Amino acid sequence: MHAELELLSSRLRRLSSTVVSDVLDRAGFPHQSLTSAIRPLAPRMTFAGKAVCFSGVTVYGEESGVKALSPFEIDRAAAEGVVIVIAMNGHTMSAAIGGLMSLALQRRGCAGVVVDGGARDVGEITDLALPVFCRYATPLISAGRWALTGARAPVRVAGQASDTVPIAPDDLLIGDADGVVVVPQSIASDIVAWAEKVAEIEETIAAKLRDGETREAAFAAHPRFAHIRRLREQA
Repeated sequence: MHAELELLSSRLRRLSSTVVSDVLDRAGFPHQSLTSAIRPLAPRMTFAGKAVCFSGVTVYGEESGVKALSPFEIDRAAAEGVVIVIAMNGHTMSAAIGGLMSLALQRRGCAGVVVDGGARDVGEITDLALPVFCRYATPLISAGRWALTGARAPVRVAGQASDTVPIAPDDLLIGDADGVVVVPQSIASDIVAWAEKVAEIEETIAAKLRDGETREAAFAAHPRFAHIRRLREQA
């Protein structure tokens, strides 16, 4: 399974979030896009890979009584091709990732980071070219403000077409300037293959448009989604 996910991740990296989202829509999964508030720190940042999920809660001071995990749990989970997902669960004050943590993750081959919350040391992260997608930048450290309480377990992150999007360990994620899309592991093989076919068809359509054909005619001659079947209704 590990080798299969690595191969699917490498194929996903050659696609766009929009093509993948279109395929998910037609396969019966229309709620897989994370909120548009989660944006790349730099416009050209892109990633794709398998999720390792973490979560935490707001705390009030170092002696809050919350049973916190070591923040180094995130570093230990980083590996080649992994996307670190951090659900901050409504926290809007401090950062869950900064420059030194980003350097550590990059050195371990991390494909990207998705934070439903904040990041800091934006200049350092941008220079590292580690793709980090988050809601906001802040100088505030998380110590005494937010604590890591869950590791390597499913999370829910705010969605664009639904209140939240579930993300389980080893689900695939793709992120680019248009946003972040989650591909459940159970359907990843079909979705990636269908998205590759859509991308090929769209290249053909683009060539026709450059040759002067109308978009209506090009779409009629080259249907993009006829090969996609409905997998199941999304709840």
